[in-house]
Amino acid sequence: MKFLVFVCSLVASSLVSAASYDCAVTRKLDFENVYQPAQMEKYKFSARIHDSDKPKVDRCSIKPNDNKVTCDSYDIDRVEVDKHVGYKKFYLFRSQYDIQLFPDMKFVENNGRGGIAFGTCKFL
Repeated sequence: MKFLVFVCSLVASSLVSAASYDCAVTRKLDFENVYQPAQMEKYKFSARIHDSDKPKVDRCSIKPNDNKVTCDSYDIDRVEVDKHVGYKKFYLFRSQYDIQLFPDMKFVENNGRGGIAFGTCKFL
């Protein structure tokens, strides 16, 4: 039990300092579509969170015609930290985009247009 508390506090403290995360999407849906496993494999949706003094998020997927990973990079306008639960939320105001990173390294991405993605992050 003590070990579990230690690991949880270590992960939570790592979310407070500067770090980068590679976040693989494992589930994705929007108003018109629940993405099927074949689509998830084909596009390999992901996000990279760069949590620093100038935070950024890169949204990535495979471009089907070229079979190459392409990423769009966004400068984050605001970062909020929940001091009780320990998650961080990164906001991009102009497109109403946000991504939440939880202490267990799971994430939820809201693209601001009805699309939601879920998955797990790891340190870069």
